[in-house]
Amino acid sequence: MFDLGLEAFGPFRSIPHFADCHVAVRVNGHSMYPNYCNGDVVICKRIFNHNYIPYGEPFLIVLSDCYLVKFIHPHPTNKSMFLFRSSNKDFEPMAIKRSKVLEIYAVRGKIQMT
Repeated sequence: MFDLGLEAFGPFRSIPHFADCHVAVRVNGHSMYPNYCNGDVVICKRIFNHNYIPYGEPFLIVLSDCYLVKFIHPHPTNKSMFLFRSSNKDFEPMAIKRSKVLEIYAVRGKIQMT
């Protein structure tokens, strides 16, 4: 499996809003700008049931060779796929097979790096 270098049960566990969170990971790139900037740290809670995803919310998505921070939407014509969208309109949506998604984490907050 792809090693994200995620911090499990890190110091954010003592912050009440993040007490149920599982990981924190640094955002790379500009696809989620202006919501999440390159270098920001997102704090996330794992979603175990992939059949119930609150569409349109930001998620950390783990694939076999990378991780993405994106908004998840249902694919308009193929129920076996997700559609991942960026905040930055310069980036096209990505259609990914649901079976390729290893883990999904709901983004609960961020630490903005300046």
